[in-house]
Order: sequence, then structure tokens, then C-alpha cells
Amino acid sequence: MPKKKIKVKELVADIRSGLDDPRLMFKYSLSESELQKVFQKLLEADFITNVELWERSRLSETGITKAFLEAQRAVDELD
Repeated sequence: MPKKKIKVKELVADIRSGLDDPRLMFKYSLSESELQKVFQKLLEADFITNVELWERSRLSETGITKAFLEAQRAVDELD
């Protein structure tokens, strides 16, 4: 299978603008594992920092926590 061509500057700009993983995967036609490999390559080449990657995961976890709390509130309202 041929390698996908991704414009690094555009991808880094999208990452820094807060585009989440599903949107990045859709925009660049990447699977979840491919996206993780891209993140690793960007780190190794110093295009992004560990802090930037950590902030992405922290934001994702915050969104997940918020979704669980909202779901719990909805369930509580049904009781």
C-alpha cells in the first residue's frame, strides 16, 4: 500500500488549533493506529512537543469525564 502524503505544517496547525482525533482521522484518512504513529513521528522530529500531546489527551479525558457526568445526571433525572 502506498504511503499517505500529509502536509506536516497543515497537520501541526490542525493539532494546535484543537482538532480532535476523530476529525484529524477523517480529514487525513487515518485509522486510530495510523494517527498514533503520526503523533510519534511528529514527536521524534520535534514538530510537536510531549506537552502538546499530553494536553490533547488531557482535553480528551476532560471531554470524556464531562460526557459521563452528563449521562449520570440524565440517569439520575429518570429515577
